Amino acid sequence: MTGTIGAASLVAIGRYAIFHAGEPAGEERWSVTSAPDGGAVARGEQVLSSPHPLPSELEWRARLSPLGRITAIEAQWRVGTRTVRAEHSADGDLWRARILYGGHTREQEGDFPTFAEVLIGSHVLHTVMLHRYVLAPGAEHEFPTLVIGPPWFAAEPGRQRITCTATGTRDVAGARVAARRIEMSDPHGAVPAFAAWIDEHDVVLESYEDTHGDEPWMRLVEYVRG
Repeated sequence: MTGTIGAASLVAIGRYAIFHAGEPAGEERWSVTSAPDGGAVARGEQVLSSPHPLPSELEWRARLSPLGRITAIEAQWRVGTRTVRAEHSADGDLWRARILYGGHTREQEGDFPTFAEVLIGSHVLHTVMLHRYVLAPGAEHEFPTLVIGPPWFAAEPGRQRITCTATGTRDVAGARVAARRIEMSDPHGAVPAFAAWIDEHDVVLESYEDTHGDEPWMRLVEYVRG
């Protein structure tokens, strides 16, 4: 966590290029805008195409508290003719969800302690989470999570560990910027580990499909702050 904290410091727009096995396989266009209550609203539109093994479209919207914590997420995932819609929200120390698919509705409720984080497959929301922690070489943080993703976009409990391993510089949209390398992993192994470089605002600049190689997963190709 660096500079100004909270939702106001996250306002930006951008675009990620997405890769699979080193080949271009889609993109995510995203924005974070201020909300009247001092929080923010984050939105993303992610499109995956061949050679990705699961071509699909994901639209999501998240509400952030003034302190930058995720308090609600709506997601719509389309694969071919199939559409899954999920509505998640925090209610104090509870997390509630409604999953809608094929004319049926499934409801879910579980614990949401104040130190838990919410994860979905978007680096925008990874940045929201990272911004809540101090990340310098040698830093390590571990905490409980709610993981939201295919195929039903229900919330599954998990854990996440973040370690900061190095500093350096990276090229972003034609500019050379100071960066920190992090690794994100699930101590229980349920979510695949990956490595990434982040900037001074905790924005993910580039990520890799694992923590050992340099095969890209996502790369920030457009980025405007404020």
